[in-house]
Amino acid sequence: MRTTNTSPKIAQMARMSLLMAIIILLTFTPLGYITIGPIAATTIQMPVIIGGILMGPSAGLMLGGIFGLSAVAKVLLMPGADIFATAILNYNFLLYCMIAILPRLIMGWMSGVLALGLKKVSYFNRGTNIARYAITGFVGSMLNTVLYLGFLWLFASEIVAELNQMDISRVGAFVMGIATTAGIPEALVSAFVVGSVCRALRTIDMAK
Repeated sequence: MRTTNTSPKIAQMARMSLLMAIIILLTFTPLGYITIGPIAATTIQMPVIIGGILMGPSAGLMLGGIFGLSAVAKVLLMPGADIFATAILNYNFLLYCMIAILPRLIMGWMSGVLALGLKKVSYFNRGTNIARYAITGFVGSMLNTVLYLGFLWLFASEIVAELNQMDISRVGAFVMGIATTAGIPEALVSAFVVGSVCRALRTIDMAK
């Protein structure tokens, strides 16, 4: 009985450790960031969303925190990777920590909440779970984009304007343009990857 009770916990810890390792790996390799103009679009939200779907909002929150902390570590270790992040960090370290970490915490937690909410809808429990996973993958990725860029706009618009040599009144439109051109394709890829991975892992879990 003891082995039966602890095995799911061990499996969950192993899955969390693996997702954390993937986040760190993606952070420090070209696979994690796709440079689009001056902004580094990211794929690192995917393991965060997968964790939120499979293990709930608390796991999504924790993985989102790892994502945010890894982003801060990357700017410290590789300052040329993201010019906006580097400029903000040099201006105010705590401000950048907030911009890098808080949106990812919210995104991870909300991904888990959304997955739980969709699970309660009967349509998504009739052999169409991949739709629930894909929707969460899309929305979670868009949350990551919108929240991060929104925080840049709200708390660092002067730095963004200075780096792009534009009037501060144009920062909002600039950010929205990036959210559309980078965020939507990124979210579509996330929907496909998250949907496929979560379905495969659920199938493995059910077969045990």
